[in-house]
Amino acid sequence: MNARSVNVLRCLLAIVVLACFALSDALATGSLRRGAFGEPESLEPNQSGVSSEWAILRDLFEGLTSFGPDGHVIPGVAESWAVSPNGRQYRFALRANLRWSDGAVLTSDDFVYGFRHTLTPANALARATRLYAIQNARAVHNGKLSPDKLGVSAPDAHTLVIDLEHPLPSLPILLAGEEGFPLPKHVIERARANWTRAGTLVSNGAFMLAERRARGYIRLTRNPHFHDVGQVALDEVVYLPSDDTGSLVNRFRAGELDVNGWPGFISARETALRHELGAAVHASPLTSVRYLRFNAGRAPFDDVRVRAALSLAIDRDLLTRRIMIAGERVSLRVVPLGLADDLAPTRNDLAEGDAKSRLTKARELLAQSRAWQRLGRPVRLRTPSGNGEELCLGVIAMWRQAGINAVLEQSEIKSMIADLRKGDFDIALTGAQDVPSYEAYLERFRRDATNNTGHYASDAFEAALDRAEAIIDPAQRARALSLAEAVLLREHPAVPLIQEVSRALVAMRVHGWIDNPYDIHLSRWLSVK
Repeated sequence: MNARSVNVLRCLLAIVVLACFALSDALATGSLRRGAFGEPESLEPNQSGVSSEWAILRDLFEGLTSFGPDGHVIPGVAESWAVSPNGRQYRFALRANLRWSDGAVLTSDDFVYGFRHTLTPANALARATRLYAIQNARAVHNGKLSPDKLGVSAPDAHTLVIDLEHPLPSLPILLAGEEGFPLPKHVIERARANWTRAGTLVSNGAFMLAERRARGYIRLTRNPHFHDVGQVALDEVVYLPSDDTGSLVNRFRAGELDVNGWPGFISARETALRHELGAAVHASPLTSVRYLRFNAGRAPFDDVRVRAALSLAIDRDLLTRRIMIAGERVSLRVVPLGLADDLAPTRNDLAEGDAKSRLTKARELLAQSRAWQRLGRPVRLRTPSGNGEELCLGVIAMWRQAGINAVLEQSEIKSMIADLRKGDFDIALTGAQDVPSYEAYLERFRRDATNNTGHYASDAFEAALDRAEAIIDPAQRARALSLAEAVLLREHPAVPLIQEVSRALVAMRVHGWIDNPYDIHLSRWLSVK
């Protein structure tokens, strides 16, 4: 090879190297890598059950309303809406020139189809009960009325009307989540059960599904037909699922992730992580409560004395001083603090006396119930692997002082959710992060609610909540809701433990991340530099 050839080759190599650097830089500034706790079970919006699915789905789809950078509700597909004087009808005005990610026109009929599809009994979608406030929704879902009787209509291509069974001031917030997404009829009716596969799924959000590898990654790319695509900075978002929060932390530390994802990291590691990672560590108050759900359909947890005893035996002050030490607060209710319409009930057994007197009361109740003679084995306390073990071990140690023998059972979160839905558990560590309204947290204890995995059923609670939801005056409604919560406090369907803290690791190259009490961070608002 002569000198000229060598020089040409060197130039070509230099060009290739520069091109590689340019491509690497383009990927670095256009690609966001997010952790996800738990392999998503489904990418069908109203079938979602784990938090990793919520984050992905909110990148793929947009409802009538959406979430802004700070987690608050903003206009989405609908540019405006109005509510009737009696609070029972909402009219949404949709934006012009809306399209699905495949270019097909999106109209108000896609929302009508979405709501009907979700509530059709044969589709058995997990979150259908969340829509029961819509007129005739319960009867449609139970097969007593046909889907065309649902209180959702489209007078024209850009108007959607929703009629309600009772006033629901939080409806615009609810519809920003999975319950409010439109569904692509032209794809679902062709692909049927396979419509959520990569290459088939059509969405209307800021991103669209490009690739999915089971136990590997989920890759989203920018949707060119999104109505606000000009403001979306990222070319792609890659979600990397894991059932181990420690693994997600380590992948962040190794530079494999830009955001490690909920639940972030265990409380006890915050100080060490701040020392190592500095401003990349985020922790802020969260509108979310962590509690234990009883399987009220299984003895002895069908006995209110047993449920009360197991709750009274826990020293929550000790939990937040010794175990949950990243700013978590004691919770004595299944409703988080800070909700605008919240009026706490005046009496709560968990607030009376001190830890010693409550423990004595717990022992007395257990003796009266003869619970352990009926159970004949240790209580099984269920928790997802990698999330909540330290909290549960602290609870088990406190129960032991009351004479309760309990063991910890762990599994991946998808398996745990499946068992809870089947009723195959004693007590489970769950919690609630919901629409920021008082009634949304109470609705989770409705007899037929999807979130009522504990099979709690109370005529007194149902009647109290029915009365409250029929009221339109905000002050009177809040007082009535507090009476419904008072029933829960008497009947103990759950053991409130703590009000949570949002914890995350966010790389310094990520811009647009705003800590908020809802821990909602749509990728459309983020960029990387």
